[in-house]
Amino acid sequence: MCTLIEQFDMVRFRAILKVLMMTSVSWISAPAAAQSEQEFTPAFGDPESVSIATRRAQPLQFAPAVASVITAEDIQNTGARNLVDILNQVPGIYIGHKTNQWAPVFAVRGFTSDFNQNVLLMLDGIPQTQLVFGDRAITLGTIPLDIIERVEVMRGPGSALYGADAFSAVVNIITKKTTPKQSQLALSKGSYDTRDLRGITGRHFGDISLVGAVEYLETNGHEPWIEADQQTRLDQLMGTHASLAPGNANTHRKELGAYLNTTSEHASLGLRASAWRDIGMGIGAGASLDPVGTVDSTTLEAIYRYQRGRADNWLFEGTLDALSLNYKVDRWHFFPPGALGRFPDGVILNTAFHEQFLRPSVALKYGAFSHHYLTLGLGGEFGEYQQNSESRNYQITDRGIILSGSTQNAVSMPVLGERNIKRNLLFTYFQDEWILHPDWTLTSGVRYDHYSDFGSTINPRGALVWNTRYDLTLKFLYGRGFREPSLLETRAQQVPAIRGNPNLDPEILNSFDLAIDYRPRLNLQTRANLFYHVTANQIRPQRAGGFSYWPENVGKQKGHGLELELHWDITRATRFYGYYAYQENTDETTDKDAGYTPHHKAFARLQRQSNPWLFNVQATYIGPRDRIAEDTRSSPETYTLVDVRTRYDFSDHLGISLDIRNIFDKNAKEAGFGTAFPGDMPLPGMNYYLTLFGRF
Repeated sequence: MCTLIEQFDMVRFRAILKVLMMTSVSWISAPAAAQSEQEFTPAFGDPESVSIATRRAQPLQFAPAVASVITAEDIQNTGARNLVDILNQVPGIYIGHKTNQWAPVFAVRGFTSDFNQNVLLMLDGIPQTQLVFGDRAITLGTIPLDIIERVEVMRGPGSALYGADAFSAVVNIITKKTTPKQSQLALSKGSYDTRDLRGITGRHFGDISLVGAVEYLETNGHEPWIEADQQTRLDQLMGTHASLAPGNANTHRKELGAYLNTTSEHASLGLRASAWRDIGMGIGAGASLDPVGTVDSTTLEAIYRYQRGRADNWLFEGTLDALSLNYKVDRWHFFPPGALGRFPDGVILNTAFHEQFLRPSVALKYGAFSHHYLTLGLGGEFGEYQQNSESRNYQITDRGIILSGSTQNAVSMPVLGERNIKRNLLFTYFQDEWILHPDWTLTSGVRYDHYSDFGSTINPRGALVWNTRYDLTLKFLYGRGFREPSLLETRAQQVPAIRGNPNLDPEILNSFDLAIDYRPRLNLQTRANLFYHVTANQIRPQRAGGFSYWPENVGKQKGHGLELELHWDITRATRFYGYYAYQENTDETTDKDAGYTPHHKAFARLQRQSNPWLFNVQATYIGPRDRIAEDTRSSPETYTLVDVRTRYDFSDHLGISLDIRNIFDKNAKEAGFGTAFPGDMPLPGMNYYLTLFGRF
């Protein structure tokens, strides 16, 4: 009798045989469960496979999720410089910016939050948890671009597998474990005094493979000109003249990232370090220009993974992750000198804190039962926040009134009320992939999470995949996701405009998808996704007296949308990719549009590669959108940005590339996030990036 592994292969074989017989080509991709015991293989495969849907590699066409894969080759050919550039290539994802540090805002299918808590970022399957703000990008820091093997994205909730913050999307950055054929060193120079140096190398020592990469970046950023800020409005109300606008935003930054992967027969060890220094405040933490405030952060992490199993039935995987984050705020000005008529030096905060995490987990994947592939996992996360120092020149009363004073030590009354806070998590999950019929697969699962501070949550999922014929696959998907409250939302006591609510519950999202994968020809792939979702217990700020707001579980949002994708290999040298995404979301508490996210977004890329040349042109259209209900301004303007990239390889060892962003120098503005900032955010004009790279 065939094992489950063989049946999965039979399904795929029968689906593609009709096409491949004409060209005498046959190829079958074995699932990750059929790995040889003699070789440690990470849970990812070729560009047409994905592991994020079930925690094991399987063909993207049949995976029980709406997923996308961006490979290392895609990153190199498109000139992506960071995670923001990578994710902008994924339908359903829109990325804006906040006034504070010009940090990215990840908006997926119409969901946004102050610190991106609605999107789970993972590194090699490990959540990049951050307790104070809940912003995973802070912990992730800088990952050297050359160490990235692929980025997998699953739209829709994934808490049944991944737990907290797998709310509207899950992003997994997978790093390279195999030694590169050639070492590479790249030196870049660009607009805004941008300098970037990065490199990757690797070695074999018997059956041990080492891969290491490093990247260092310095830039002034585009320093946008700000005509008016939050203090401008306060000046008009209070008759003061404290605003520093008009003036330039402070967008300078320095970044260092290093990563080392060691892989042996059954185990792997990843060591990484990320250091951000002198990060400018963008416009400012309080949406008022702050030319002096900075942020420093340092992340150190070790990820150990052990795998062992038998190719014909089971695979055991154990993981142990240890992470340390140091975060320092220096001279944050929530308001500039002269603000509120009683702060001659401005409203200033200096603080430094440390977070540490230990995450053990184990998983057993068992496929000996006919028609079933079972996965059972359990683990924990033990996190701790510790404040190292704090000083400020203000105090906030219980009524939210800001009192002035001189800058002094404030560790006895810290911003979160306590100097030491722990949050522990225990979880378990179960998943069953059941082949109902050679053309039908039902994937079901559930995960239980118990937190030490706000209790438990249970999140199920279900997915029915129907291979209707060799070129057409239908997917019917349901999932539930949750977003955990951050310490800022539950504990804040001395943060201007924010008072913590210790009684907050997690946000909940229930989502339904109908996904269609149609491949009429070998060189043409199309995908269409229809989705509907509804939330419960969304966290929304409510006025708590004075200038303070108190988060409560009062929000409810309903939405629906459509995502279309087209991959077309026009010739062997010419490739086209494009997508269109539509979303409509209503905030049920106001009966108005949820705001901020564009209703329409389109992306198109045409690539021509004929050695030694590569040409790439891509365009992004951001369509109409609404403001949130509390914002009475007119709607933001639409815009289209066009980028071009060309690369020339002088030889196998030397090459050069030129990237030009916004080549038509479009005067575009991004919608301001929230209501504190009175204007929209000016985007960079035409800018360039020249890179010289050598391989050896």
